[in-house]
Amino acid sequence: MPTSNRSARYDDQVIAAARDVFATQGFGAPMSEVARRAGVGVASIYRRYPSKQQLVEQVRTALFQLIISEAEAARADEPDPWRALIRFMSRCMREGTGIGTVLPTWDEPHTYSAEFRGLQARMAEVTEELVVAAQKSGDLREDVGFTDILLLFKHLNPRLPTCEPRRAELRARYLALVVEGLRAGGPPLPGPAPDHAEWRSLCDNLG
Repeated sequence: MPTSNRSARYDDQVIAAARDVFATQGFGAPMSEVARRAGVGVASIYRRYPSKQQLVEQVRTALFQLIISEAEAARADEPDPWRALIRFMSRCMREGTGIGTVLPTWDEPHTYSAEFRGLQARMAEVTEELVVAAQKSGDLREDVGFTDILLLFKHLNPRLPTCEPRRAELRARYLALVVEGLRAGGPPLPGPAPDHAEWRSLCDNLG
């Protein structure tokens, strides 16, 4: 197998393990637990990712890419804007995505890469497109912002001491309840949605 393929497989293996560990234990989980879950040595992880911050960024970058992919697929495959939005949210919360780890903050200052910032901006853009389309169709309430949708991923994916299949089942259950509150026609929501600057500060621990 070419070296580049082995390297890509190693990265996928470590990032998947880190995503699972961080999703259940938070970013304070030890690197030794990530190594154990990935079936590799701690030293080899540190050779590839010299700091935990760098590994955390790679986990979040991979999840940005997943969210973007799901948003683009929902728009392409589902002509009804409301159904596209709900499909997008449901797919992002499905078993094994670890989507909640996109939003938890890192406790120490960290300078994010240009790739991270570019994908973060694109994630916001494609989510906003889904939200605006669903509002124009008259199905989504007007006082919901795209930031509300992204923050819901965090609220609907807490770290629970149970297996991932059960967590996914609970996410789907509570998403179904939340969806009814997203429909147009309900009473006004208290307070405004976070604007883009506030959303980024919540994600980056800059508030």
